[in-house]
Amino acid sequence: MLSAPLPHALPRTIRTRIHPLALLSSQVPAPSTTLAIGVALVTSTVPSLLPRPAWTQGLLAGVLVLAAVGLVAVVRRATGPRATGADAGGGRAGVLVLAATALVVLVAGTLSWLGLSEQAVTLGLPEPGLAHALTAGAWTLLVVGVGLTLARGVTAALRALRTSSTARVATVLVLGASVTTASASAPGVLDGLLDGLRKGHPNHILLQESPVGATRVLALADEADGPEAVARLAVDRLVTAGGLARRAVVVVVPTGSGWVNDVAVREVEAQLGGDVAVVSAQAGDLPSWYYFLLDQDPARRAASTLVHGVVEVVGEVPAADRPDVYVLGESLGATVGQAAVAELPDPAGQVCAAVWSGTPGTTTSGHPRERTLLNADDPITHLTTRTAYQRPEDWPGTWLPGLSYATTWLDTSVSLSTPSGHGHRYGAEQDWTLPTC
Repeated sequence: MLSAPLPHALPRTIRTRIHPLALLSSQVPAPSTTLAIGVALVTSTVPSLLPRPAWTQGLLAGVLVLAAVGLVAVVRRATGPRATGADAGGGRAGVLVLAATALVVLVAGTLSWLGLSEQAVTLGLPEPGLAHALTAGAWTLLVVGVGLTLARGVTAALRALRTSSTARVATVLVLGASVTTASASAPGVLDGLLDGLRKGHPNHILLQESPVGATRVLALADEADGPEAVARLAVDRLVTAGGLARRAVVVVVPTGSGWVNDVAVREVEAQLGGDVAVVSAQAGDLPSWYYFLLDQDPARRAASTLVHGVVEVVGEVPAADRPDVYVLGESLGATVGQAAVAELPDPAGQVCAAVWSGTPGTTTSGHPRERTLLNADDPITHLTTRTAYQRPEDWPGTWLPGLSYATTWLDTSVSLSTPSGHGHRYGAEQDWTLPTC
């Protein structure tokens, strides 16, 4: 009767090939790739100004991993086959490097999760749970998968272009057709997208009656043709409403969408005892982020016309009866408001004082009597290229060159999801006191 050969009777070479460690070592990445990915993942856990949502954490980690893998590929290509051969294949060293790297990433991820939980509790936000970690991991895998797929597709296309004249002709025809189609449909598509973003202001504070008897004036974007015309309409309404007979006129430069801070308006009205006229003009009806990122010109034109127009009509009032002029601005409104004040022939003489809140890049107008309100964890105020290479004085946590600038942009997506006094939200906790002339 025949019997199966015993495992110990197998040739030594065969036993070596099926050894579990040998199988594992043949599947692991090269040590350089493992280390690069590990550094990318650990770097992605560095905390930012605000608690990072799962999708932004995954996006950041995925992009850093893709950058690390790309860097390794470039270095290998530049150093030649000898260096590549020394690092190729995992081997036992690759297994050890993989295990050590995984441990470091696990520790860094745990510390990051604890820090994120503490940060969320401090801001009164829900603590991240297991779902947060799983979602972040899923986003990381998705970003890496899409990135690698696109990279391989581009590489294959370039290789085909170099070797096939037919492929070159086909690529040119496809690109030409795509550009033509996109050019023809872009205006209609863009208009449709913008229509979906447009919003009105039925509850705008300047359309409501002031509880302390202040005069409130607002001109909306659809009431005149163009930002300058809207601003001039606001100035005309200010005069008609008797605003120049008040003790003070406060020009509130809104964000791109026309939003103004309700708390700021109520605070300055109370400070001036209700003997004040508050005037503003809406530059457009799209969200503020659209104007901030893509088209600041309407907001700048409206702010300049409004500030200059108010200063001009106030200057026509006899000196003994002339009201003081103040300027308020938040976010993009602060940016364009500062520019409008700085353009005046005599800013210190024509404007009593100014208060800016949440100014992008923490800029100022140079006016001798201006105050700036900033939350230390407001990413909008840190949106300046200096953040990429120089730690801001009021940066509240860990800062790394380049990376912290990138995470600041990511933090803008949640800057309005925080309680007032944090992020890009400014409320009653701020000191809205107007400087005296």
